[in-house]
Amino acid sequence: MKPANGTMRSAFKAAVARRARRVSTRLMRSERGSVTIEFVIVVPLMLLVLLGFTELYLYMRAVSLTEHTAFTLADSIGQMSNVINDSTGTGSANSLGSIYAAAIQLSSPNQLAANGGVIITSICDKTVNCSGQSVLNPSQDAGTAAVLWTASPKWQPQDMPSTITTTKVVPSNWPFRYGDSAIAVEVFYRYTPFSLTAPFWRNAPVATIIYERVYVRPRNGQALTLTKAS
Repeated sequence: MKPANGTMRSAFKAAVARRARRVSTRLMRSERGSVTIEFVIVVPLMLLVLLGFTELYLYMRAVSLTEHTAFTLADSIGQMSNVINDSTGTGSANSLGSIYAAAIQLSSPNQLAANGGVIITSICDKTVNCSGQSVLNPSQDAGTAAVLWTASPKWQPQDMPSTITTTKVVPSNWPFRYGDSAIAVEVFYRYTPFSLTAPFWRNAPVATIIYERVYVRPRNGQALTLTKAS
């Protein structure tokens, strides 16, 4: 003989199960219920797909703007005969301040000054033209690339250092001949994915640094010098 409590519990579970089956049957037969189920299932999926495409677009735009900034800035600096060592003034197009301001403008709407950085490096041939003189008889012999000077703005983050070192000034597949000179522009941008949902998603992917480095040769063939501000 079963205890009274066990019998009542079994009867209650059976009643709940029958009630749930009847409700689900009516709901599935009802057109309104079908629409409700479709809405509950489809809408969250559509929102997730929309969020994914939005994040993909924002990331691709950030990469494109970083590349555009690096290439355009390098092309402009390559046309200069010298750069003025003034990181705040913008009165001259050749000043570092103007170059940094141009980088911020080129990377817009990305906030480069708040989330990124830029490093400019002038490269010379250590054996012949690091003092700024012209090479009258260049040859196809290999040159010795060396850093003449490097500059970055005050807002350059510490965790975005230059990848150019004294032992690896130019890429191995970039020909550097006797008497050559070059300019390297490095642009960094810290991209934070899913920033719109960050307040609700604590385990969202962390920020990543987008990096682009561009090498160009000076148009006048001479190493780009850094002169004092007047």
